[in-house]
Amino acid sequence: MERKKILISAYALSPVKGSEFGAAWSTITNLATQHDLWVLYGISDDHMGDTLTLDKYIKQNPDPSINFIKVQGGRLANCINLLNKAGAGWFFYPAYYLWQKKALTAAREILSEVPIDVVHQLGPIGFREPGFLWQLDKPMVWGPIGGMITIDNRLLEGKPFITRLKATVKTGINYMQLNHSSRIRSAFEKAGVLVAATRTGQRIIEQKFNRKSYHMPETWLKEHAYNLADKFENISPEVQLVWSGSHIDRKNLQLCLHALAKVKAGNWCLNVLGSGPLTPAWKKLARELKLDTHIKWHGHLDRDSALNIMKGAHLHIITSIAEDNPNVVFEALSFGVPTLTIDHFGMADSVCNRCGVRITVAENKVMMVNMAAAITRLLADTEMLKKMAAAALVCALAHHREKRLAMLNTFYAEAIQIYNKQEVGAGYILT
Repeated sequence: MERKKILISAYALSPVKGSEFGAAWSTITNLATQHDLWVLYGISDDHMGDTLTLDKYIKQNPDPSINFIKVQGGRLANCINLLNKAGAGWFFYPAYYLWQKKALTAAREILSEVPIDVVHQLGPIGFREPGFLWQLDKPMVWGPIGGMITIDNRLLEGKPFITRLKATVKTGINYMQLNHSSRIRSAFEKAGVLVAATRTGQRIIEQKFNRKSYHMPETWLKEHAYNLADKFENISPEVQLVWSGSHIDRKNLQLCLHALAKVKAGNWCLNVLGSGPLTPAWKKLARELKLDTHIKWHGHLDRDSALNIMKGAHLHIITSIAEDNPNVVFEALSFGVPTLTIDHFGMADSVCNRCGVRITVAENKVMMVNMAAAITRLLADTEMLKKMAAAALVCALAHHREKRLAMLNTFYAEAIQIYNKQEVGAGYILT
């Protein structure tokens, strides 16, 4: 295979963080085993321009296959981003827009010196800020593309007014941008190859822009993971459950707590990872539901400690009302841990009935009952959990590193072919 020169815009990038930072890092470090990369980045820590962690890592761990280029947002972007730092999150977008302008300038400088074969707009995955690399006269891949989520109103039942308002506003903005943003439309039309983060995203891209796309989650499996097979020996006295995420409304832990309150069996322990503004309220709810003796609140852990708990779990539970492809789902797959999830978005793509349990979206009370029934069955039949764990390892093979790299190489080859033929609009939906 020919080693290509690839220009990548990642913005958020970190060797130690999860979410999009870690997803982009996995993509880049894996690609670097086969190609030479020029990577634009703007953040590795908390806010735009905060790159101390990555700068230090690059200095201590040089990789001749990766040329890291730090892009500064500029004075105006930094001033606007002060409002984002103060808690006004939507001000991130105008600051990020300006960063993308700087990234385009940096990209043009690189192209003037390096014979780049293909350009990849990698991240962040949100569709609403596609950057400007599509303006370059080069073969172009954009994706994985996400953020095209419309939350089912039933999942917002009982949520605070501000949470429901934010969801409504976000849905409205998504609608306006998908239907009326000329820049977003231009990016979708001019990119040679589009990659959707979810199958829902694939359908929306085809409906709105009449473009086919590939499907590939942005998240990678955890490397060097393995299943602790002996953990299923004599598990009946206490099945280890794990829930992991920020303690915010969107993560929806209360659904899990209410479901567990309906489970009559007591042979379980829920390990809650993470922290956030709702931690006190959720602990109070657990006490009111008389669950506190069955729950271990671990708080915010370093990555290795969190993965050790995941590795030792028998069942992973995720209750998020809006996600594309959470890292924890792929961590669970990596370690052969079955997942119980609401049946929507990226979770519906990655979790099947062999390696987990999918709860149909419905009214909260209905989902609580259905989730409780599923947990009750698994607590009574731990052999089924063991079979599902084995199936999770099989399902994980679909996301294996070599398969992901083969897909990425397919994207790049097709982008180059389309560019050479000037036939933008090709592409395929993969099942």
